[in-house]
Amino acid sequence: MKIVEKLSQDRLAIFLFHGVVLKDDYRVRNYTRKHLPREVFFRHMKELKAHGTPMSMDQVVDHLRTRRPFGKGSFVVTFDDGFENNYSIARPILKELKIPAAVYVTTGFIEDNSMSWIDRLEYCFEVARISSVRLPWVQDAVSVATPAERRAALDSIRFHVKRDAAMDVDALVSDIFRQSRMDEVKESRDPLDLKMSWGQVAELGRDPDFIVGGHTHRHRIMSHLSAEELAGEVDTSLGLLQRKAGISSRHYSYPEGLRHCYGEEVIAFLKGRGIVCCPTAEDGDNGLEEDLFHLKRIFVTS
Repeated sequence: MKIVEKLSQDRLAIFLFHGVVLKDDYRVRNYTRKHLPREVFFRHMKELKAHGTPMSMDQVVDHLRTRRPFGKGSFVVTFDDGFENNYSIARPILKELKIPAAVYVTTGFIEDNSMSWIDRLEYCFEVARISSVRLPWVQDAVSVATPAERRAALDSIRFHVKRDAAMDVDALVSDIFRQSRMDEVKESRDPLDLKMSWGQVAELGRDPDFIVGGHTHRHRIMSHLSAEELAGEVDTSLGLLQRKAGISSRHYSYPEGLRHCYGEEVIAFLKGRGIVCCPTAEDGDNGLEEDLFHLKRIFVTS
């Protein structure tokens, strides 16, 4: 991706990142490029700073509320989930270039360094010594003999999990580990998995160049939750940010973030908890007519 080509004269580009790593030498893991190599991220940031106008999410809120035009090439840098490399690798680059950023953290990940369901499966498929696996939506066993076949199986799993509200994703993950004859892995200190500590989250919250927002407690798809479950996910995340990091955030982002992953009921609930802005993961840039709870982002993978 030539990142500067995503900038425009009078619209806002919000870039979505997850992590930045020193090396990427996996066969299966990180095949979606959720974590960019440091040199790629640094190059992107230098190009954006040279050709665009960096903004914070607070400035975005102000511009959209007042309908004040964006500057030429306006952009925002955002991160989802709360990976430690946001703090140790991305932050020094952003500070050097004077680019603000928003970091939306999944508080359950911070609490126990836990992994998302898809990161657990990527870990499994990276190391498992199996040639096939059975998935509930396929009649025959699926071949996973090669890295390419394993990546294809992961794509299929992603597709079905994100669209089936009734699916027990934890049971699915446990079953795949069982088929792989592996002990189930729920946390790891691999650079693709390690999350920030509460001390690091608190330090980001005190940094005027960073905004820390919520991203639920266990990274559950918000539109799939009952009213009680939604309240638990949001209230737990906001409560932990306050108690453990001293952060009273008015910013949030939706896990997964596609249109079917949130909705007006979710938005109304977030507004009731004092949230003023919640970007999506739908692709595109934004004009002054955009709603603060429907902002598009551009997922950077190369």
